[in-house]
Amino acid sequence: MNIYLIAVEPSADQLGADLAIALRALSPDVKICGIGGTRMAEAGVSSEMNINRLAIFGISEALLRLPLVYRKIAEAAESIEQIQPDMVIMIDSYGFMVRLAERLRKQGFDKTLVKYVAPQVWATRPSRAKRLARLFDSLLTLHPFEAKWFTPLGLPTQHVGNAVLDTDFGAGDAEHLRAKYNLGDRPILSVFFGSRPSEVARLAKPFCDAIEKLKAKMPDLAIISPVSDAVAENVGAAAGADLRMNEIILLPEASKLDVMACSTAALACSGTATTQLACAGVPTVVAYRMSLLTFAFLKLMFRAKYISMVNLAADKILMPEFIQGSATGEALSAAVLPYLTDTKKRAAVSDALITQTDAMRGSKGVSASAQAAQAVLDSLVRP
Repeated sequence: MNIYLIAVEPSADQLGADLAIALRALSPDVKICGIGGTRMAEAGVSSEMNINRLAIFGISEALLRLPLVYRKIAEAAESIEQIQPDMVIMIDSYGFMVRLAERLRKQGFDKTLVKYVAPQVWATRPSRAKRLARLFDSLLTLHPFEAKWFTPLGLPTQHVGNAVLDTDFGAGDAEHLRAKYNLGDRPILSVFFGSRPSEVARLAKPFCDAIEKLKAKMPDLAIISPVSDAVAENVGAAAGADLRMNEIILLPEASKLDVMACSTAALACSGTATTQLACAGVPTVVAYRMSLLTFAFLKLMFRAKYISMVNLAADKILMPEFIQGSATGEALSAAVLPYLTDTKKRAAVSDALITQTDAMRGSKGVSASAQAAQAVLDSLVRP
């Protein structure tokens, strides 16, 4: 039994690593290969492709990197054709994966194609559901409400849960990190720049503006940031261009749990990190900026009330959101400040975040990765 996993973004890389581990636990003889990043490599799935420049968001960024994307799609298709796995599992990254699936199908690849993580058709572009149903044999979703968009189109869909919620994000060692960097009992703001180069480029200035304003009011405030491998160079370049970045203690992504454990509050790019911070009970202010072209398009198409999964699930603001022009240093600092100074407010928000993420976990006692692995193995042995 040979399974090929492919992930081209950091969050998908983590999902791929968790899935590989769960598959081997259920079926020790399974052979797993594929394309991924650091996390999948640590889980024993080495990659033939460097995925660092494939984390793309937005129309303008996609257009600029189109030659690279299509070159990588061709490389991935060639690798899959040579290996001829029994199943290919494509994780997240809708745009990349559907083009890869189309290429494989045109080349006559007739083995099972599984999409793990559905495109957010409930938020924008429901037509994506039809394209997915045409190309893939099954779909594994993170959220229970997503199936209704795909099953009427004949695409077998199974809700396996969100693996982000399986990790105990409150398990970090706050005392160790505080002692290591001589932080004492100072209030700590953690900063999460995002996992895409474009996110770092667009949020570095407003985040630095916010930090400057906060430090003026709270000189003893410590700033720390765990940085993923995918954007380490970009964060370094931002630090070179803006000396205010020197206020931030930059740490490897591996220290993320410790960072969350000692955080008084957080300032974060919208994405997986906001859900992780919610699981840890860290009061968080969310920001996002994109190209003007992408923003104009999404403004016409986007139908969801919020951009953060926790807010969407709660159907109310648990994490304040600032998008595009509203994501200014002044607005961000004003939103974060009460979490840093008001103990009662901070505790109430922390409790609400933990309660909400507990409710989002769904199936108790079985991890999302284990559910996904079981679904994969069931489909492989099904006649």
